[in-house]
Order: sequence, then structure tokens, then C-alpha cells
Amino acid sequence: MTYGISSKSSLAPDADSTVRRWHRFFPCFVRRWSRTQSSGIVEQLQLGVRYFDLRIAQKDDKFYYCHGLFCMEVFEPLLELRHFLDSHPEEVVILDLQHFYALTVAHHQQLHKDLISFFGHRLYSTADGSLKDCTLNRCLELQRQLIVIYRRCPIPLPLRFWPSYAWPTPWPNKSSVKQLQSFLQDSLLSRQPQQGYVSQCLITPTGRYIAFRVFFTLKSTAKRVDKKLKPWIEDQVPGPFEPKEEPRVNVFLADFVNLKEGQWCDWVLELNTKLEKGITEDGQQEQDSAS
Repeated sequence: MTYGISSKSSLAPDADSTVRRWHRFFPCFVRRWSRTQSSGIVEQLQLGVRYFDLRIAQKDDKFYYCHGLFCMEVFEPLLELRHFLDSHPEEVVILDLQHFYALTVAHHQQLHKDLISFFGHRLYSTADGSLKDCTLNRCLELQRQLIVIYRRCPIPLPLRFWPSYAWPTPWPNKSSVKQLQSFLQDSLLSRQPQQGYVSQCLITPTGRYIAFRVFFTLKSTAKRVDKKLKPWIEDQVPGPFEPKEEPRVNVFLADFVNLKEGQWCDWVLELNTKLEKGITEDGQQEQDSAS
């Protein structure tokens, strides 16, 4: 939701000391490196995005998205998302609430209540079955369209939300694309068959990295990452797997998904044709053996 960062955005609680110093003298510079998406939520959905990585901060008892700087209030884009879901009953979206800042126990309780009230029956809960049971057909049958992952919560989670261990999202924390690719490949091996999994295809710029790229932006960095990771992404296979099989990919996370008319989304969505092909081949094999 960082597309909501503007010239009026103030420092958020997740801003470290370096960001705070830079913002004092070069606020436009900080904005360039804080914004990770430039398309609104509707355009992202139209490009094929079905997973949203979110950071939430509290200010004056209101909830906002943040990434070094405050973005918009939490439910502003979620209203657009709800309209999208209501007009596309066969679609399923994942909201991953990854980080929280300046929230007390009472704030978490309020956010739980607000999210459940806002999305209601659309939430696919832990009581509806396992993640392996969460197929598009089953979601349509149950009229479920939304999975909410609520990480690092200091209080017990409502059944409507999924805990962090159900959907691992290892943070690469790399500033080199070569190191990033090695991390993505190695960490994927830890995925368990009953889990969801997020491959974070982005680098984490260090202060030194940014200092040598004063006139660049995070968008220019994303372009380089996309170009170098494309072959690795195209080699991946999605879908369920058994305990003794090699783990498969699930969710991809990236900055600026609208670059070059959403080519990143196209690469990821194209992987599903491998899954469809596998189903077709299995069906043919069953038909052959039956005959």
C-alpha cells in the first residue's frame, strides 16, 4: 500500500535512525526509497496480484499502512478490495499482516474486531479446513474469498486468522541479486507440504547501497532484480507436493509489480500453466490405465 505515500506523509514508527536523519534534510529522497509500489490496489488486482504484504502502524488510535513513512488509513484500500471480491465471486485474495508498530494489546483486539466485521463471511478461517483443503472450488462452495495471515500477535488469534507458521515468509535481507537468488532457492527447501510459502523476490538496500545510488530509486533497483531473476522464476513449478518430494513455489512477493505493463505478474501467472498441464497429463494417464 506504499503507493499512498505522498509529500504530506510523516515519519512512521518503523523508520530507523538513519531514515529519520535523512528525512530531516531530504524528505523527497526518503519518499523515493520508501515507496515500493506505484499502482493502486485496483490496478494491482487487475494485473493479477492476489497477495498483499502489509505493515500497519497506529497513530492517535487509528490504523495506517507504513513503510518508513505513513501511508493511508487501513480500511481505505480494503473497501476497494471488498468491492472487487463482491464483483468477482470466484477470486481469492491473501492479506499478509507482516509487521505492527506502536500497537498495544487493546489496539490488536480492536483491529481483529474491525477486520472480522469488515470482511465477515468472506474470511477463510482455520475452522474451514487446512490450507491444503483451500482450493478455489472449495472457497467458492463456502463463499470464502479472503485469507488473512496475522503475524507477531501478542495475544491469541481469532479462528478467522492464520498464524505466521502456517505461511512462512523468509526475509532474504540481501543487497545482491546473486545472493538473493541463492537464498530463495535454499530457503524454499524448508517448505512443508501443509504450509503456504512466500518467496520474497526483492533486495534490501543497506545505507551504503543507497548512498552510492543517490540519484536512483527503489523502482530502478526493482527493474534490475526482475531482469536477473526472470530465468529462475520461469524454472519454478507451483502446486501441492508430498513430504518426500521437492518443495514447490507458492506466493511471489516483489516491488513495483506494474513495471513494463505488469510483466512480473505475467511471469508468475504463466507458471500455473505447468500445474494445468500436470493435471491434464495425470488425467490422461488414468484414462490410459483404465482402458
